[in-house]
Formats: sequence, structure tokens, C-alpha cells
Amino acid sequence: MAIKVDKVLDAKGLACPMPIVRTKKALEELKAGQVLEVQATDKGSLADIQSWAKSIGHQYLGSNQDGDVLHHFVRKSDSTEVKVERNIWNVRMERFH
Repeated sequence: MAIKVDKVLDAKGLACPMPIVRTKKALEELKAGQVLEVQATDKGSLADIQSWAKSIGHQYLGSNQDGDVLHHFVRKSDSTEVKVERNIWNVRMERFH
């Protein structure tokens, strides 16, 4: 199944943290629901982009590899897709009445 891509980011040849920095900037230019394809050669980008997207609240759609190039797919979230904020102890803060 092919993923409809709205923008392609060329991050080939860039080392950590630059693929993430460029991914963040590219997603800022997209509308909610649009998909960014990140092309990277840094093997660490596989775990980095997946983890970063999850921590921010964007949807990591997956990756595939073509030769030395990793193709990552990230869908930009919208404001209704809320993630739980956590404090430094990784505990959900709730208000008691």
C-alpha cells in the first residue's frame, strides 16, 4: 500500500541531530493531516524520528529502506490530537477537587 506524501525532505548525508531538526522545520510548513517523507542515510534516524514523532504527538507511519536510503513517513497531528503532558517524574498530573 502506497502512502500519499505531501512533501519530501532530503536529509541524506546528515548526521544526528540534523534529520530531526530538519523534520521539525518541514512539519511546521505542513497542514494537519499532511504527510512528510524524510529521506535519510543516518541509520540512527530510524529510532530517532519514530521516538521524536511519538514524543511530540505526530503519527509515525513507518519506514522502508531502498539501498542506503531510509524513507520515513510522518503525519502531522492537529490540535484535537492531544498528548498527555508529563512532569519530570513521568507521572500524569491530575487536578483533585
